[in-house]
Amino acid sequence: MRDKEKRLKKICFVIFVIALFIDTAVLGLFYWFRDSYGVTFREIIYTIKSPLSGANSSFFLTSAGYVLPKIAVFAVVFVAVYFVLFRFAKIIDFDVYLKGRSGGEKKIDGLTALSLVFMIAALTFAAFTLQEIDKRLDITGFIRDYNARTQIYDDYYVMPNVAAIQPKEGGAKNLLYIYMESMETTYASKEVGGEQPEINYIPNLTRLANDNVSFSDEEGLGGFISAKNTDWTMSAIWATETGAAFAFPIEGNSDFGNQEHFAKNTLTLGDILEQKGYTQEFLCGSDAKFGGRKAFFEQHGNFRVYDLYTAEDEGYLTPSEEVNWGIEDWRLYDIAKDELTRIAAQGQPFNFTMLTVDTHHFDGWICPRCEDTYPEQLANVVTCADKQIGEFIDWCSQQDWYDDTVIIIQGDHPRMDQSLVSYAKDRMVYNCFINAACDPASLDMKSRSWNTMDMFPTILSAMGFEVPDSRLGLGTDMFSGKKTLCETIGSDYIDVEVMKYSQFYADNFY
Repeated sequence: MRDKEKRLKKICFVIFVIALFIDTAVLGLFYWFRDSYGVTFREIIYTIKSPLSGANSSFFLTSAGYVLPKIAVFAVVFVAVYFVLFRFAKIIDFDVYLKGRSGGEKKIDGLTALSLVFMIAALTFAAFTLQEIDKRLDITGFIRDYNARTQIYDDYYVMPNVAAIQPKEGGAKNLLYIYMESMETTYASKEVGGEQPEINYIPNLTRLANDNVSFSDEEGLGGFISAKNTDWTMSAIWATETGAAFAFPIEGNSDFGNQEHFAKNTLTLGDILEQKGYTQEFLCGSDAKFGGRKAFFEQHGNFRVYDLYTAEDEGYLTPSEEVNWGIEDWRLYDIAKDELTRIAAQGQPFNFTMLTVDTHHFDGWICPRCEDTYPEQLANVVTCADKQIGEFIDWCSQQDWYDDTVIIIQGDHPRMDQSLVSYAKDRMVYNCFINAACDPASLDMKSRSWNTMDMFPTILSAMGFEVPDSRLGLGTDMFSGKKTLCETIGSDYIDVEVMKYSQFYADNFY
């Protein structure tokens, strides 16, 4: 009996230590993740399954710095308590009597009983950990939605007809499309429509929005809703270029997992403009393979993809000058100026699309041009990004191609950490249309409800193309004045439905 109790004590102790270590590590990592990101389990799965080449690995160090001290503290405290109690129990030498199934009493050594209590406590802690993780990441919701079915695409998706998309009178313009990483209007002051109590960290973007066309959910600056499955970078690019949410299956299909054919059946903005004779280029400061961006742009519109490695090959920087994700935005704008000059000289209509990165979580990247004005790092980064985009647009305005080019500035999605936005109620994404082919005075730009997918037809309309019935994909041309799906069926309904499986989506997109 003694030997059995000794083995039981050892087993309980091993289970206790392993469970305690795993529980503490997982829960610590979860709380770090919760405080740093605003994403769901679905987004984590898609990110893991996408090509991760070029990803910034610094977050591993950040998470380790957050979690490891907590593991050490918990381990020391609990193991110390464990051994103190065991020492105490050994001194008093007590036994525990339990009622057996037959009604009789069963004696268990006190040390063995204490081992069982600690093991049960560790396993209970594990159950609590799983419950907390599920509550935050909504894993059960993901499983539920994954097995649910939706008709939203059958009922509302408008398939693009390239032949019917024709230039309006006066012809169509070039496109300069700037995705600004995590650029939301929350950074502006409450006075102009943002969420900051006093300081407007984006005065240049505010000025550009006020001087040009910017659709808002309110009377102030405002912006558009980042719908579900459009709220990380690749999904936002996909949504604006297709009018659909990003809802690829997770079970290793070749379209998204292997990137051999990225949604080959889908007709995108790039596909349409390629057929209209546009020269197209996508510029980013990181490895373009990350998230499937390279495959998407090359296979839909025959874009020239210009990324970190292209910049190194062409002498803009050396590998030793790489920082953070790759190229700092000030270098990226210099490359953009040279590439735009080169492309414009070809005399063909062009679509030049670029993606900035310095405002990426966590807290953004401090570049040599950032000033140390505010105590929060992100405040300085956002202010620097705002200044750089203002200077870039000023440069554009002095170029020969400026008047014939629509410039669209758009945030890709709301930021994923909590810096500057933790207290914000409405997290709207920034948008601005410069030189749009329309009469701004006739537009209904304020108090509109719209989302990322409405950008698809709106971009073409801004360029001067006629969009049949003002609808493409799940999007509505904002220049038409027609009500969006957010305004007719509701943004909450859209969020729920685009999370579900769609047979229409499977048949037509992948």
